[in-house]
Formats: sequence, structure tokens, C-alpha cells
Amino acid sequence: MANLIVTYDLRNQRDYKTLIDAIKSCGTYAKLFESVWYIRSRTHTAEQCRDYLLQFIDNDDRLGVFDCSNNDFATTRALNKISGLWSN
Repeated sequence: MANLIVTYDLRNQRDYKTLIDAIKSCGTYAKLFESVWYIRSRTHTAEQCRDYLLQFIDNDDRLGVFDCSNNDFATTRALNKISGLWSN
């Protein structure tokens, strides 16, 4: 079971409903903040959840999925630079 944190930043066209419905379909969920969700998933890793949600966002949007169970994460764009935090 994965304990995922999903966060997003939608840029120009903001289709929140479609993305939020997709987030809710990933498992048991709770909305923590405006664009931050907790998901308990029995079927998705962070990478699988990210890959699934990518179809619901535009190319200029940003998405991060973090597995708090084991400090794993999968992101888009500049968020990948946080990987350096685990190498220290």
C-alpha cells in the first residue's frame, strides 16, 4: 500500500474537475490544501499514479506525486531537482 501526496500547478487552461476526479480514482483520498491531496493506494506506485494523471494535465502544467511510505517520488519538470535532497 502506498501513502501518496499529489500536488499540482495548472497553468493556462485550468480543468480542475477532470484532474480532481482522476486523483480521487487512485484510491482513498483526502484534500489537504488547495492543490495538495493525500491518497492511500493499493494499486498505484508514485510513478504509476504520476503516469496516469499526466493524461489529465497540459504540457505546461506541473505535477508531483510523492510516496511517503518509503521516500519515493515521481514529478514533472523542475521538481526533479529535489532528488538531490536524498543524495546528501
